[in-house]
Amino acid sequence: MACGSQLQKQPAPENWPLITGSMEKTVMEKKLKILNLEDNPNDTELIKEILEDGGVECEIVRVETEEEFRAACDKGGFDLILSDFNLPTYDGLSALAFAREKCPDLPFILVSGKMGEDVAVESIKSGATDYILKNNFKRLATSVRRAMQEAELIIERKQKNEEMYRMNTFLDSVIENIPNMLFLKDAKDLRFVRFNRAGEDLLGYSRNDLLGKCDYDFFPKVQADFFTEKDRDVLRGNDVMDITEEPVQTRHKGERIMHTKKVPIKGANGEPEYLLGISEDITERKQREEILRKSISGVIRAMALTVETRDPYTSGHQVRVAKLATMIARELNISKDQVEGINMAAAIHDIGKLSVPAEILSKPSRLSDIEYELVKIHPEAGYNIVKDIEFPWPIADMMVQHHERMNGSGYPKGLKGEEILIETRILSVADVVEAIVSHRPYRPAYGTDAALKEISDMKGILYDAAVVDACLNLFKDKEFKFE
Repeated sequence: MACGSQLQKQPAPENWPLITGSMEKTVMEKKLKILNLEDNPNDTELIKEILEDGGVECEIVRVETEEEFRAACDKGGFDLILSDFNLPTYDGLSALAFAREKCPDLPFILVSGKMGEDVAVESIKSGATDYILKNNFKRLATSVRRAMQEAELIIERKQKNEEMYRMNTFLDSVIENIPNMLFLKDAKDLRFVRFNRAGEDLLGYSRNDLLGKCDYDFFPKVQADFFTEKDRDVLRGNDVMDITEEPVQTRHKGERIMHTKKVPIKGANGEPEYLLGISEDITERKQREEILRKSISGVIRAMALTVETRDPYTSGHQVRVAKLATMIARELNISKDQVEGINMAAAIHDIGKLSVPAEILSKPSRLSDIEYELVKIHPEAGYNIVKDIEFPWPIADMMVQHHERMNGSGYPKGLKGEEILIETRILSVADVVEAIVSHRPYRPAYGTDAALKEISDMKGILYDAAVVDACLNLFKDKEFKFE
């Protein structure tokens, strides 16, 4: 305290405030090491007595000059600072300023017999944890307990903030190094609020150019309309949207094909606050797929020509079946990829007839039972021809199943209903219709009406009902005709 002043020991209150949980362990079980800036050793002894009477076990290191105080702070190892306000060569506010700079998380309590209220308030504003006046000295133990509790909370909060900073830094690094374009839009006006390096490289704009802007600032209106519509659908639906292909006009790389996933990011109220998008540039992959598809088409054409050299009827039949099967598939709104697979399979679905003697295929009269059994092996023969070719569609399965029927009466395995691929069910109806409509060596053409009557009568029995309806609609409402 001030030189010459003496503190009078106050009786410890009967009921000290209890601090529960982890803080109780910190204060009650840990011996505190306290730095006491005090010029009177008797006052330091009195402080120790009062604290220990209050249940605060402590070791006090007393210093009384600025030099000693600074050296002690530099050395560290203290849990708390108790500082007199007035000293002969130093003062508490100066000590507080140094402590806040050197050890900002260390609790600092001013203790004095003389301190005006305005000065006390100013000390709190300057960073003091508390101040204790002589006339209320019984608060000391309580104040120390509270100071240690607050210090622990500050340390925990600081650790959490540091962990959050490390996590955010890590996430920023992940986002920046992801090879795919990542962007974040505000849910209200769909303006960009985050963009990564891959997005900058792809689009040809810096993030400073992009942030705060919307799609209409960079893309053709048709593309911007498409992006905006999808964004609004995602935000309304509150679900992930997978856009397998979308064209994006870039600044320097022309139009690119992207595979984009968009997801709403919800706030605390459960409503979308942001829209997150991740886009993969699949342009090169699509180009490679197109080259592969052209190669596959070449293989299919070569196979079809091989069949044609032995049986011109089969070749023309396959071309017409492929056309009708493709139209039925589109009528049923199945995927573009499935439609392409059906077209390819239909174009060679009878390639297994290469294993059937040519004289049987071109026989001008009805086949004998033995000859018919030989013809029935062609689905499996075709399967064996193509099964090891890695088509992007189940071509071999479609070929081996194309004489299966919904009620299990078909061949070669007697499959039923859903056991038969939807692609095959489409191919089967187209196959039957074309076969009835067209001329064969052993009979004249029966015509379209006979073909449509056959599939109508056997709808749901031999042939898939939805496929039959689509086929009938093509002929009756859309006037489909074989060329």
